[in-house]
Amino acid sequence: MSGRLPVILDCDTGTDDAVAILLAALHPGLDLLGVTTVWGNHDVRDTTDNTLRVLDLVGRRDVGVHPGRNAPHRPRLEPLPSGRADLPPGLDLPAASLLPGSEAVEWLVSTLRAATEPVALVATGPLTNLAAALAADRSILRSVARLVVLGGTHRAAGVTPYAERNVWCDPEAAADVLAAPFRDLLLVTMDATLSAPLTAADARRLRALGTPAAMAAASFVETRIEWYRRDEAMAAVGGAPLHDPLAVAALVVPDLLTTVRASVRVERTDPTTYGATRFAAEVDEARGRLAVAVRADRERYRDLLMTTLG
Repeated sequence: MSGRLPVILDCDTGTDDAVAILLAALHPGLDLLGVTTVWGNHDVRDTTDNTLRVLDLVGRRDVGVHPGRNAPHRPRLEPLPSGRADLPPGLDLPAASLLPGSEAVEWLVSTLRAATEPVALVATGPLTNLAAALAADRSILRSVARLVVLGGTHRAAGVTPYAERNVWCDPEAAADVLAAPFRDLLLVTMDATLSAPLTAADARRLRALGTPAAMAAASFVETRIEWYRRDEAMAAVGGAPLHDPLAVAALVVPDLLTTVRASVRVERTDPTTYGATRFAAEVDEARGRLAVAVRADRERYRDLLMTTLG
């Protein structure tokens, strides 16, 4: 055993997923086994290409990238375009010399079946790949030490007044995954990520570090700040949330987040509140213990990013 925590990321790679990959690829306490890609921010061909570019940037050509599903696990109540028209599909990074590996769901199942020590899973996009892997072989639950899901919202508004985008993209997959009896399941909500925005000053500090990872992250933060100017609260602080890396940060700084114990139900039948995460302040032992992150320590989060990417 290396003493590092084996980790698999499942991403719909855009700007904040990119920083999550950088954090997982560069943190000395994590052993990144591979990255699976999924639809969400964009079509899976774009999220896969973005992921390859990020890993190539920091010389992690040893980490396999496995393209996954490009549509919801089961049909939605209403159609949803694959991808986002309000975001550019590609990251402003050099083209990768890497090629994608085997299909994501097959790779997830085979890797977890063969695991000789427990693995942490971090999902920062729609949960389509994970739901499909569970449907293929439920025994993989035994190999997962911890599942961290970037998704859901408690009081903060998301892509709708009720729903966060990752869950809203594929509520059926989210319902399947969040109901599965993982031994340790953490849901990092928008309430937590919105409590820890990065600012233009943080971007300048990142850029001053001078490493490829830190300079790329600085550009992504600046892009996000510009995009979030449409949000009144974020415009007021001159910042933007960096959602996805917070899910990776939770693996290495466990007390970074304020959590509550709860059970969760994903709304799948009411078109008005479709994709909402409904929390009950109780522990449902039969379905596993769910921790829900509702706040984050902004300064410690920022310092972790600086230290690791620098």
